[in-house]
Amino acid sequence: MLLKSVPIFLFLLPVCLFLHAQQKVSGIVYDEKTKEAIPFATIRFGEKGQGIISDLDGAFEIPEAYLTGQIAFIEVSSLGYQPKKVTLPLHSNNIYLARDENTMSDVVIKPPYEKIRHIINRTVANKNRNNPDKYDWYQCHIYYKMIADVSFPDSVMKDTSARNRKKQSLANNQHLLLSETYSKRTWRKPRQLQEDVLASRFSGLKKAEFSSLITDVQPFHAYSDYLTLNGKDYHNPVSHGYEQYYKFNLVDEIVQGSDTVWELSFRPKTHHENDLKGTVYINSNGFAISRIIAKATDTMLHMDVRIEQQYEQLQVSDSERRWFPSHLNYIIDWKQQSKTKALTFHLKGNSLIDSVTWKEDKNFRFDKAHTVRIAAKANEIRDSTLAGLRPERLDAKEKRTYTVIDSLGEAAHIDKTMTYFSKLPEGQLPLSIFDLDVKRLFATNYYENYRLGLGLQTNERLVKWLSVGGWGGYGFGDAKWKYGAFAEVYADRYKEFTFKGGYTDDINDPGRVHINHDLDKNYLNYYLLQRVDETKTWWAEAKKKIGYWTITLTGRQQEILPQYHYALEYENTEHTTFTAQEVSLNLRYVFAERTAPFFNSYSSLGSNYPSWYANITSGTLEDGNMKTPYLQAVSAILWHKHINRIGYEHFLVEGGKSWSDNPLPLSKLFAGNGYKYDSRSAAVQTSLYTFGGLMTFYPYEYYTDQFINFIFRHDFDWKLYKAEIKETIFSSAPNICLQYNLLYGTLNNPAAQKYVSISVPDNAYHEVGLLLNNILRMRYVNLYYFTLNIGYFYHLSSVFDANKNARFVYGLGIDL
Repeated sequence: MLLKSVPIFLFLLPVCLFLHAQQKVSGIVYDEKTKEAIPFATIRFGEKGQGIISDLDGAFEIPEAYLTGQIAFIEVSSLGYQPKKVTLPLHSNNIYLARDENTMSDVVIKPPYEKIRHIINRTVANKNRNNPDKYDWYQCHIYYKMIADVSFPDSVMKDTSARNRKKQSLANNQHLLLSETYSKRTWRKPRQLQEDVLASRFSGLKKAEFSSLITDVQPFHAYSDYLTLNGKDYHNPVSHGYEQYYKFNLVDEIVQGSDTVWELSFRPKTHHENDLKGTVYINSNGFAISRIIAKATDTMLHMDVRIEQQYEQLQVSDSERRWFPSHLNYIIDWKQQSKTKALTFHLKGNSLIDSVTWKEDKNFRFDKAHTVRIAAKANEIRDSTLAGLRPERLDAKEKRTYTVIDSLGEAAHIDKTMTYFSKLPEGQLPLSIFDLDVKRLFATNYYENYRLGLGLQTNERLVKWLSVGGWGGYGFGDAKWKYGAFAEVYADRYKEFTFKGGYTDDINDPGRVHINHDLDKNYLNYYLLQRVDETKTWWAEAKKKIGYWTITLTGRQQEILPQYHYALEYENTEHTTFTAQEVSLNLRYVFAERTAPFFNSYSSLGSNYPSWYANITSGTLEDGNMKTPYLQAVSAILWHKHINRIGYEHFLVEGGKSWSDNPLPLSKLFAGNGYKYDSRSAAVQTSLYTFGGLMTFYPYEYYTDQFINFIFRHDFDWKLYKAEIKETIFSSAPNICLQYNLLYGTLNNPAAQKYVSISVPDNAYHEVGLLLNNILRMRYVNLYYFTLNIGYFYHLSSVFDANKNARFVYGLGIDL
C-alpha cells in the first residue's frame, strides 16, 4: 500500500511546489520615467482594505497568510502617481508607476478633519512611548553609505562630442564620491550617547581621520518637536500645535491583519512658513509613526532636502514590543545654474539599522568627552573586511567609484591637501614643519588703527607632542611693536591634556570680563579697543578635559601700564603702574555635549542643555607701598533652546564679585559689556550687533566690583514675508526678534578712580531691542545666503531721549 502511494506523492509534489510558489508575491515599485524606486508605495489586495506598504527601496512581499483566498490582482499606488492594477501571477517583479500630472491641483473633496485630528492627537499623545530617546537603554549597529553624483542636462547627455563623452562617462560609470561607515550606537537615558566607528572608508582618501554622528546630517527619528534638515529646524508635523503650521489630508487607509495604517499627507499652511511637506504613515498599533517622507524646498537656492524614514516593531520581551528606526535616507538635490550651463548635484545618505538590543550592558563605559570614537585602524580597514559588514554588496558602479576616485586622490595627493583644511578651523595654515597663524596677519581697531603681524609655531611634522612658537605685530596708530613666545606640550593625541607657558607684551582693554572663549566676542572686543593697558605677562597653564568638564589652571605675573591718563588713589598716593601675581581656576561644564573627531582634535556639536562657565582668581596687586590681596569669581550660564510653538530662545546670565580690602584699578574691575561705538566715517551712527552685550552704551562707560548681566532674546519662527528680487541673487525673508538686556552692579569707593569718567549701574541699566533678521539675503553659489540683519535698541530711562538713548544696529550672518 505504501509503495502504491509513492507515484501519487511524486506526482503531487511539483504541483504543491508550484502552488506554493504562486502564493509568494513580491516585487519592486519604480518611477516609470526616472527608473528610481518609489518608497512606501501601497499594495492593496483582497477585501476590507487589506494591503501592505513597500519599504524605502520600493520592495514588497505579500505574506502568505494574506494569500489564502482567490486574489486575481493587486493595486499599486503612491501619492503623486497614477494607481495601477496588476494581475496575478506577476510576469515581472518590476512594477512601474506613471506620475500623475494633476496631483498639484487643489483637492475638492473635503478631508475628514475629525478623523485626522483623532489620529494625530493619539500619535502625539503616544510620542514618549515610541520615542527612542525615551527608552532607558538601547544598542544597535548602523551601516551608513553616502553617495554623491552630478547630473548634466539632456543637451549634454545627447551630445556625442568627445568633450561631452567624458561627462557622460563620469555620470554613467561611477559616482562622484562614495563613503561608508559601520558603527555601534549606544544610548542611555538621559542623553548619554556613544557612537563607536568600527569601520570607515572614504573614496579618494587613504585615511579619513574624521567622522561624525549620523544625526548630524539627519534626525534619528521623527519624534522631536523639530526635524533638523541641513542644519535648519522645521516644525514636526506630528507634534503639539501641528494645526498652527500644517494642513493634512487622509490619503489612504490600509488594513494589515489586526492593525490599520493611515497614510496622511501634509503641507505648510502658508508659503511664508519654514515648514515641510510630505507623507506620514501612522500605525494603529501603539499609534506610532511607521514611515515618514518629509521634504523642504528652497526655490531661491534651487535646493531640495528630503528625509525618508522607516520603523519596525521589535520584540523586547514576551509581553513588550517597541518601535525603532530601521532605515533612514537623507537626500539633497542641489542645482547649479548659469546662463550657459546647468548641473545638478545629488547627495544621498543611506542608513540601515540592525542588531538592536535592549538589555543594558553594565560593563559599558560612556566616554563623555568623545561622543564619536574611531576604533584603531577603523579608517584603514580592508575592503574584504568591510564587505562582511555591508547589508548588501556594492554594485559595479560603486566598486568603480572606489577604484577611479582612489587613483585620482593618490595622484592629486588629496590626503596631503586635507591636512591644510584640518587646521583652518583653528585659523592656521600648515607650511612644512610650521603652522602659520592666519589671525596674526592683519587686524584693525580704534587704538592701533591697523596692525600687521606674523605668527608661527612648529607642528606635528617636527615633533608630535611639542610645539614652540612666537608672534609679532606692529600697530601703526600707536607706532609700537607687540610680541610673544610660547611652548605647548601635549599629553594626549587630541591635545585635550596640555601644558603651556610663555611671555607676551601686548595691549588689553581694562576690565574686560573674560570667562570663556565660547562667550567672548573677540572680533568685536578687539575692534573696539580704545582705552588700553600695555601688559607684560609671564604665564603657565595646565588644561584637561574630563567628561563634560574642561578644567584650566593658570598662573601669571603681569606688569600693567595704562596707556591713558589714569591713577588709582591709595592712602593719599596716586598709583599709575601695577604688578599682579594671579592663580586662576577656569571651569566649563556642558551636560550631554556631543563631540566628533576632526583630524587631531575634537569639535563640539552642541548640547540641548545649558552651558555653565566659571572663573575663580586669587591674586595680589602691588605698586610701591601698596599691596592688595584680592579674590574674584565670575560665572555664566548660556542656553539656546528651540521651544515648540514659542520660538528660539537665547539666555545669557553673567555675574561676578570681587573681594579686597582696598580699591582695585580699572584693569581688575568688571567693565560693562557695551558694544556701542562711533563709526569712523558715517553720517548715520550705527553699531555692529552681536548677542552677548548691550548696544546703547560704550565699552568703558560702566565699571563695577560686583555685577549681574542678563540678556534674553526671542526669535519668532514665522516669516513676515518672502520675496525674491527677480533676475538677481538678492531676496528678503525677515523674521522678528525681541531682546531685553539688563546690567546691575555696584562699586566701592569710585572716587579712587582718578582722571577717568566712569559710571556705576547701581540703579540697573535696562534696554530693549527689535531685530529684523534676514531683511536682505544674498545668494552665494546656490549653497547658502549672506544675510543682513537690522535692529533698533533703546535704553529705558525716566526721560525719553532718542538721540541719547537709542541706537540702530546691523548684523551680518550666514543662513543655510
